[in-house]
Amino acid sequence: MTIDLTQFYQVFFEEAHEHLAAMEALLLELDVAAADLETLNAIFRAAHSIKGGAGTFGFSDMAEVTHILETLLDRLRKQELDPTVEMVDTFLQAGDVLKEQLAAHQAGTEYTDGRVAEICSRLAALAQIDAETVPRPEAETHPAPLSEQAIWLIRFQPSALGRLTGEDLAGLHNALAELGPIEKVQEDTADECLWRLTTTGGKDAIGEIFAFIGDPDQVEITTVDASQTTADAAPTEQEDDGFGFFAGAPGSEQAFDQEDDGFGLFGGSPGMEQIAEVAGRERDEQTQGFGFFDAAPGAPASQTVEQTASPVQQSAPARQPPAAGQKRPAMADSSIRVGVEKVDQLINLVGELVITHAMLAESASDLDPVVFERIFDGLSNLERNSRDLQQAVMSIRMMPINFVFNRFPRVVRDTAANLGKQVALKLIGEDTELDKGLIERLADPLNHLVRNSIDHGVEMPEQRRAAGKSEMGEIVLRASHRGGSVVVEVSDDGAGLDREKLLAKAAKQGISMPDNPTDKEVWALIFHAGFSTAERVTDISGRGVGMDVVRRNIEQMNGRVDIDSTPGHGTRITIRLPLTLAILDGLSVRMGEEIFILPLTAIQESIQPKREQLKSISGRGQVVVVNGEYLPLVVLHDVFGFAGEKIRQEDGILVIVDTNEGRAALLVEELVAQHQVVIKSLETNYRKVEGASGATIMGDGRVALILDVDALVRLNRKAV
Repeated sequence: MTIDLTQFYQVFFEEAHEHLAAMEALLLELDVAAADLETLNAIFRAAHSIKGGAGTFGFSDMAEVTHILETLLDRLRKQELDPTVEMVDTFLQAGDVLKEQLAAHQAGTEYTDGRVAEICSRLAALAQIDAETVPRPEAETHPAPLSEQAIWLIRFQPSALGRLTGEDLAGLHNALAELGPIEKVQEDTADECLWRLTTTGGKDAIGEIFAFIGDPDQVEITTVDASQTTADAAPTEQEDDGFGFFAGAPGSEQAFDQEDDGFGLFGGSPGMEQIAEVAGRERDEQTQGFGFFDAAPGAPASQTVEQTASPVQQSAPARQPPAAGQKRPAMADSSIRVGVEKVDQLINLVGELVITHAMLAESASDLDPVVFERIFDGLSNLERNSRDLQQAVMSIRMMPINFVFNRFPRVVRDTAANLGKQVALKLIGEDTELDKGLIERLADPLNHLVRNSIDHGVEMPEQRRAAGKSEMGEIVLRASHRGGSVVVEVSDDGAGLDREKLLAKAAKQGISMPDNPTDKEVWALIFHAGFSTAERVTDISGRGVGMDVVRRNIEQMNGRVDIDSTPGHGTRITIRLPLTLAILDGLSVRMGEEIFILPLTAIQESIQPKREQLKSISGRGQVVVVNGEYLPLVVLHDVFGFAGEKIRQEDGILVIVDTNEGRAALLVEELVAQHQVVIKSLETNYRKVEGASGATIMGDGRVALILDVDALVRLNRKAV
């Protein structure tokens, strides 16, 4: 049976990404002065798994890079060479090339770049081999001669490989059966298993399968030259059909007497003394399919010929061996891969369920609770179950933030080396969970902030030494839950922001500032488009493009970003994000006949204003004095241009909110209630509305706009 391999592409892509990420993390942790052997083995296994999968699916460009990469790693783990910083740099660059090749295959294109040949040459030079003499992986897909069939005796103790159950052994047996016909020489026991395998594959192919469940060094794998062990054996009926493996094979006239001679492996056979360890790399590992499926395109002919399995093999239950890089004992995986679009659809349906419950509760609010007790009990149960279901479904999209954090050791290492600085990275709170959609969109802003901290924040070693600091600067990435939000901080122990330098740059660029601006107002200058204090343009900074994009991206995620800096001691940039983009904790407010939703994370307090607190200032419009601070007054009636008579301002309620430009006061008529609302996209379902970040459906079926407080302040300023 031939299976279309394209259906498994996505699995390979995802696992290859995981292997590349693991390989990069291990390389960054590797101490070249005292390299840990287990770390080198783990890096080798990751590269080997990528190579095997790439070869199986016909991605020969990736297989070629990993083949030479694997050669150097193999020499390192065998301690034939000592690791160096140059090797680690080249490994990381090879990983970058593999990522780009993988991305090209995902997009259905071919990756062509001169760096591939350069990286391969450098790897070969570091491995002290001639790149041209390394067998190319694609050359290994030619059919192996039948004379290369070998009989292997596999002896191991299940206890030495872990706590293997009978089901585990059956799965292992079937995984090996993918390489060729296999038989149990004796009944399996807890102390020993003895199996016989006939295959064109080598010892490494067998060891690779055992590596999924434990240390392959605990397995005794020996072979014997079948043509020499039974040269004098009398022909039997079995030899005519090729031992049930193949018909009319060359040399089949020198067949074996399976029962009498034991294939020369045991029972006092004259071939016993010829058992020997066979080293060398497996020749057709890329075409064996790693147990997923039948022979891949271009597999050796000996693997595609119809085979008649031994009775043991025929009776074994059909099981699929694990994918490359997975541990064998986990026969029943505890997780499944589900497309994000399916999860989004489920979240949307749960949101509709919540809205429907709100509508039912609204309709039932006029009923007598005593007469309709069963209805109210049912609605109460529905509300509880809907909330539990909503939380359970939302948790599916939650992922630890280390999916983003794990890329920054490499960023810090490369950026610091490029600038000639010494910087250490400290990660705190990597297990903090955040919505998958937010995690993906957070990566770019964090990348810019980290690189900026190294470039503008951390000083050169000699400057730090003169200031009485350690030459090694420190960048701290911290994540935590605070209330209903996730807070991500990027801090450094560098020179901090220079207030006078920022004000001078603002004056030069014509940016208006109050007479006595607060530190927060001064620090916020770096978010202006085109604003940069860099002395020269580099590939990292100096163009004035970046921080404004960071703030805009954070705001699009309904988040906020703040800066706090102490000259001489460092800078801390704080990003506050909602847990998810699908659900919002908000406060419903009324203005006229309309209901609006204010995000709870933006609200600080609400007050009843007095007439003497309300003032008008030339050039700044209306303001309100709260605790001695003049806050801009935003009247929703004016911003949205409602028809009808306005209420007196002293009769309304002021909601004090925190914005990126400082605090502001929103005037509303009434505070209605606190809600957890399902966010609907206005742009997808209607059009963009200035001052609103989205919409939701209330219990009475009406649509309520979710207010964007930052946009409201900007709209209010334009109206002045």
